[in-house]
Amino acid sequence: MKRLLLVVLLLLSGCYQAGDQAALPFNKSPQTEKVKKELLYPDRPLDRFWNITDIDLEASSVLLINADTGHVIYKKNSDIPLPTASMSKMMTELLVLEAIENGELKWERDIEISDYAYTISRQPGYASVDLSKERDYTVAELFQAMAIHSANGATIALAEELAGSEEVFVQQMNQRAQELQLEDTQFVNSTGLDNLHLGDYYSVGSVDDTNMMSAQDLAKLAEHLITTYPELLETSNQPTYLLNNQEYDNTNWMLKGDLAFDGVDGLKTGYTDLAGYCFTGTVERNGVRLISVVMGTSSEVERFIETARLYEKAFEQIE
Repeated sequence: MKRLLLVVLLLLSGCYQAGDQAALPFNKSPQTEKVKKELLYPDRPLDRFWNITDIDLEASSVLLINADTGHVIYKKNSDIPLPTASMSKMMTELLVLEAIENGELKWERDIEISDYAYTISRQPGYASVDLSKERDYTVAELFQAMAIHSANGATIALAEELAGSEEVFVQQMNQRAQELQLEDTQFVNSTGLDNLHLGDYYSVGSVDDTNMMSAQDLAKLAEHLITTYPELLETSNQPTYLLNNQEYDNTNWMLKGDLAFDGVDGLKTGYTDLAGYCFTGTVERNGVRLISVVMGTSSEVERFIETARLYEKAFEQIE
């Protein structure tokens, strides 16, 4: 059924070119429905895992959990709110997926690109998929650009389409954070860029503000996102994205190449000067899924190296 829906989406979108990745299905099939659960942080070890203590990591804040139980395997400053950069886009992904499920959006809907989205999409120095004002883009195209290449302009276009303006969308982001009990979270934009980098387009907070979340909140959000919408991983695990005859690499370097780690299929990278290099990752091996958050490393590579060290230590306990 899911494959059929994917084919239908490709036929309807019309704008896709050969080689484009298949988008998410319109609606969750019964097979992907899962029971929603609260993420717990027990201090006591469980039978299958115990706490990792013999590891020294550079990152400012770290959290590793068993996604199935919520058990904390490793933590370091995990309850301190820090700049999240593009990891904020997980909340944007959630709101878009909920809107699709509720019928407010459809994957094949065409979206006109605003001056704001266009300008930010062509801003040098940050992840971008160059958007054009000469054509419209489907929700599916923009979502893939956001989820795979962390495209800022695409994220803004989705926020504006869903809420009418980014300002209203940010209110929805913060409301959803409260509902999910993300107590160390505050959003001022949809992308995770610092307001300073948005120039005159920023609409919430001050020019010095940026999105803030703790590693604990990021793990909670990631767990809720992939538990409720596991089909998201079929997009986040794509190593490349093709749009307008241009190929864009996934910002997650653990999917392929020298830093590839078997079983990794998501989830979201982030970088700004304030945040440093960050990564919320997820991996599944032998039926065990882990979620990791690494914040504030010094290089693009280091965030993945430290994530891999966490995964290796955890899986050593059960393999």
